[in-house]
Amino acid sequence: MIQEAIQYPALIKYLKGFSNYSWVHYCDGRKVLLAKSLVFFEKQLSGFLRVHKTALVNPHYIADFQAPPGHKMAGSVSLRDGETLPVSRRRWSLIIDPLLVTMLPLSFPANGTPGSANPSFSEPACIEKKQPSLASRRMWVVMADELKGSLVQQLMGEKWSQWGLKLFDTGNGLQKVLSGTGEADMPAVIVLDGGQPGSMLTLQTLKNSSRFRFIPTILLSSAGNYDQAQQGYASGANSVIVYPTDLARFIQVLEKLFRYWLSVASAPQGGNGRVAPV
Repeated sequence: MIQEAIQYPALIKYLKGFSNYSWVHYCDGRKVLLAKSLVFFEKQLSGFLRVHKTALVNPHYIADFQAPPGHKMAGSVSLRDGETLPVSRRRWSLIIDPLLVTMLPLSFPANGTPGSANPSFSEPACIEKKQPSLASRRMWVVMADELKGSLVQQLMGEKWSQWGLKLFDTGNGLQKVLSGTGEADMPAVIVLDGGQPGSMLTLQTLKNSSRFRFIPTILLSSAGNYDQAQQGYASGANSVIVYPTDLARFIQVLEKLFRYWLSVASAPQGGNGRVAPV
């Protein structure tokens, strides 16, 4: 249990400590009591914010915050699921800067116009992490589930921060942005969530395009959906990956998938280091 918490921090919303024990609150609703102090987890989970002597929070699950309203009064952070945790006034000045960095990524709706700092997954939107990287080091992901999308962001930030990431909630959103993208800014890899309606049509559209068909495209398929896996390969997917419903195993599968495509495989490239058009 302790090893799982340390190995897969993206699954943790926050930890509450008392004495030499900690309650670990997972994003799937689980609540596990572990015989380790909050100080122990604070040392192990880099990037988590110690908002209170009894609370350690994963900033990726914070949706909003409230500054201390007055002297000797506590502030608060609100999580995506509506939970609220106190922020002690003494810790406020220590967490506000890293909190703002986490909560204010650049975001663009499908038409490419700058929008809200916290995009809604109800509309086609993408989140791009600006990194000093090679032109071809970009991965675009369609992920309809907001929680899984957040896990993708955290995994990329922890393991492959040198890669730029764009996250879309629909295949149509990806296609709209892709159609207006110049050759130098093309993604090196595209990942499609098979659970998103229209993902197969997006795959077919990409693979039937003389401009986009050489971009490696991976289809994520839910367990037991054998017809979709066969259809994915028939439509030109470079890989079809079956992902489990268990979030810990989902992270494991993603990590292996990304390690291969981002660290081992070579994407088709032209003479200028771009994805080669036909």
